[in-house]
Amino acid sequence: MCHVQGDYLTAEAHGPVLLVTLDRPEKLNAYDGPGLKALGAVWSRLDDDPALRVGVLTGAGGRAFCAGADVAAAAGGSFDDPPYPEVAEGLARKPVIAAIEGRCLGGGMMIATGCDLRIAGDTAEFGLPEARWNLPAQWLGALARQLLPAHVLELALLADERLPAARLYEMGWLNRVVPAGQALDEALRWADRLAALAPAALRAFKELVVKGTWMPPADALALGHRQAAALVAMHDTVEGGLAFAERRRPDFQDR
Repeated sequence: MCHVQGDYLTAEAHGPVLLVTLDRPEKLNAYDGPGLKALGAVWSRLDDDPALRVGVLTGAGGRAFCAGADVAAAAGGSFDDPPYPEVAEGLARKPVIAAIEGRCLGGGMMIATGCDLRIAGDTAEFGLPEARWNLPAQWLGALARQLLPAHVLELALLADERLPAARLYEMGWLNRVVPAGQALDEALRWADRLAALAPAALRAFKELVVKGTWMPPADALALGHRQAAALVAMHDTVEGGLAFAERRRPDFQDR
């Protein structure tokens, strides 16, 4: 079983699902530099463990998913390295679901942008306050590939405003809004559903959607053709057809 306990996060396997919890509730799960690096490392662990198929990311305490960078830590020099905006690009090849309650601000939105599906409680709040303090947000290009430019600018320029979950759902950034306190339960239900599906297909579709947002159309189509050839040659494709014919749940083995 994969189990990680660190200064910023915990990660524990529940069958094929890796539950990652940002675990500094006294700091509203704000991160320092090493905390962001630990998050990147845990997604590598998800990809490297063949028993794991889906990641779920949440924040401890209920008051915040993540309130962004720990300003005190930054003042103390723990951000000597770049603040690792790569986490907004999604570092895992396998699907990752964010379960968001409470505040999701600044770098908290950066972390959630790196997830594939996002579920929030209806009292969650979102915002990008960086312009209030002349701080950078060099990861906004990743968010701009998920939202219309006007919506990204609404978040980035109205830095003194927090938007409700309903507004982020209208923008198309949140996949589902649920009653407060139920985001994690819903995310785990989704994760169980994903874990029963063909893992190679899920990885391929994630790759194609992410890369297809910036690839020339011909290159995206060529990638899709290569994926198709690889998928139809797999044992799991035969198993999927047999399971359908026999009216049973398929036993996908990722081969």
